[in-house]
Amino acid sequence: MIAQKQYEGEGLSLVYDEGDWVIGIKNYKVANDISTLKTLEKHNKTDESFVLLHGSCTLIAYDEKNEGAEYLNMAEGTVYTISSGVWHTTIMKPGTKMILIERSGTSMDNSELLDLPDHVIAEAKQKIE
Repeated sequence: MIAQKQYEGEGLSLVYDEGDWVIGIKNYKVANDISTLKTLEKHNKTDESFVLLHGSCTLIAYDEKNEGAEYLNMAEGTVYTISSGVWHTTIMKPGTKMILIERSGTSMDNSELLDLPDHVIAEAKQKIE
């Protein structure tokens, strides 16, 4: 009657996908480190929410038209939602764990990647490191 799921590996593991919503556990991996920042993603059909469980994570949202980024240091236990169509990423430090919630079926078929200009990467590294 009570299902339990845990994930201790690197990166994202979907622990619930039964219907309209997916819940994942996202742990630190090198691809989410500031040292490897190169791209952002946007989901064209769904919002995406994050809850920081522990550790340190900066949520980046980017306005491509104005070439401006917003950097938000996440607080534990707070829900953060990125609206569909917004370029974003999570920059995590080692030991970080969070919950991800999004619509079932969210994939690269209905999402896009954006290669960041060098000056935006440099700005992000300065603000986050």
